[in-house]
Amino acid sequence: MNDPNHGGGYGNWPQQPQQPYPHPHSQQPQQHAPQHPYGYPVDDEAATTLLPPVPAFDDAAATTLLPPVPAFDDAAATTLLPPVPPLDDAAATTLLPPVRVSGAMPVAPPQHLGQPPVQQRPVQPQQPSRARHAAPAPQPAAQQAAPAAPPVAGMPGTPLAGLPDAGAGFDPPTMTLKRPGAPAAPPYGSLPAQPTPLAAPPSAPVGTPPGRTGSPIIDPGLQPALITAGVAALLAGGAALGQVALALVVALLQLLTAAGWFRLNGMWPARQGILLAALAGLTADVAVLLADSSGDAAAVVGTLGGFFLLVLVLQTFRPSDPKERFYALTVLGSATVVTALCTALLLADWVPAGVGAVALATLLAAAPLPGPKQLGPVLGLVAAVLLGFLVGAPVALGALAGLGALIGRRVAAYDFPSRFVHMTAGVALPLAVAAPLIWMATDLLAG
Repeated sequence: MNDPNHGGGYGNWPQQPQQPYPHPHSQQPQQHAPQHPYGYPVDDEAATTLLPPVPAFDDAAATTLLPPVPAFDDAAATTLLPPVPPLDDAAATTLLPPVRVSGAMPVAPPQHLGQPPVQQRPVQPQQPSRARHAAPAPQPAAQQAAPAAPPVAGMPGTPLAGLPDAGAGFDPPTMTLKRPGAPAAPPYGSLPAQPTPLAAPPSAPVGTPPGRTGSPIIDPGLQPALITAGVAALLAGGAALGQVALALVVALLQLLTAAGWFRLNGMWPARQGILLAALAGLTADVAVLLADSSGDAAAVVGTLGGFFLLVLVLQTFRPSDPKERFYALTVLGSATVVTALCTALLLADWVPAGVGAVALATLLAAAPLPGPKQLGPVLGLVAAVLLGFLVGAPVALGALAGLGALIGRRVAAYDFPSRFVHMTAGVALPLAVAAPLIWMATDLLAG
């Protein structure tokens, strides 16, 4: 046995021959048996009893699982490929534009050039190999160097027989065959003319809301002008009845002005702002009614100052974005001023003549008169001046009242106004803008 403590393997050291022990009863010397490397006799048959017999190696038997290799044939090797028909120039150039000849002599179509038959090269029968690692048999020189295939007509780099050189006889942009002294034919005469694309419509100006085209200024129509004339008639009737009746109609005008102003500036619903602006106007009306004749104008100015300070404080501590806060402050402050200035009608003397001039200028400006668009406002201003002269009012009353009416109507037409804007701001702003101008014309300029 091998010693596991010495090397740990088998056959790593030579075995010492074992000496036989002498037999006590035998006097003859023992014959020494031949010694083997591993200490026991080796028998090839016994050592390979668990292994299958190894037959004689045969190439034919070793390749029984492989398909037989037939003789090489070009026709058989390309059976999966479609047959190559003879090249036809007309079929090969169907996607190209037609070639028009500009000369009087037509060009004869090229003859169909057939493909030469493929030459079959001889195939040597394959000899089965007798040895496993035998060298391959040398191939004949004719089989090793195959003849080059003849050029195929119509392929790139091969000129067609019967046709001139493409670089010398064709014009690339028109593909027309040129002839010396012949007029050029129009290219692609058989193709229909392509329609010319229409020009893109002009884009809307910057800042225009999507989906809206045209001018953002839309003047109020005839219906708001008629309502303005009706409110003017109520003001004239209230002035005839007294200060309290006139104050009630002015309060209605102030509420309509506040609602229209907020909607005109895009802030809706703004109930708190509308109520605050209307409250400023009502406070100014009450202050004028309670004040004496010498302090009525100071009452309006004081009311405006107090409410403007209140608006400033409310918007300063409002928890919102600074930009939105500034815009809200601007709209609310201007609404308070415009609403409170309507109280100036309580301070004027020629109220019926002034509101009459406003109604006449507004109606003529909105009337669909023939001629240019500016004809209506011009006629309205002239009519307001004539009305002031006819009733004996101060000289500037008709002109200022008519001018205020046209300015208020123009303001109500800005930034794509809706019908609601036309029916509120378009009705109230001509009278609201003209109110302080009427007071100035009757008291300040006349005195």
